[in-house]
Amino acid sequence: MGRRFAYPDAPPSKLYEIYRQSRRQPIHAYGFYVDPVELYDKKQEPLQSSTFRPEDFSLFLWETKQELFATGLHKLAVITVPRPKQYHTVLDEGWLVILGTGFDETPHVPISDELTQRVRDILETDEPPAWWSYG
Repeated sequence: MGRRFAYPDAPPSKLYEIYRQSRRQPIHAYGFYVDPVELYDKKQEPLQSSTFRPEDFSLFLWETKQELFATGLHKLAVITVPRPKQYHTVLDEGWLVILGTGFDETPHVPISDELTQRVRDILETDEPPAWWSYG
């Protein structure tokens, strides 16, 4: 993917094996793509959304990231990525909220359903997480 990811919480021998394999095959991220503007619109009161202020949006983004980090996600688990073609939005970039990493759509370590649900609640989405790859 050409990006820095947090290594999973795993024993040193497992981390070393992940590192060795990553030199030959790409690491993929498992998580949610988030359009920050859509999330902002979803979470704002109807009256507030008609009076957009950039400082409110910046504060919203910071607070949302803090909520995500409070679930136990590493700071490298919320990254800015180019917008995938299938998402039509005003921004050229969005967030990838990474629950885990893996090779060939197989997680390096198990990803808890509880963490997935907590992140899903913060993002206010019913969509399942997906595998992502950026070259």
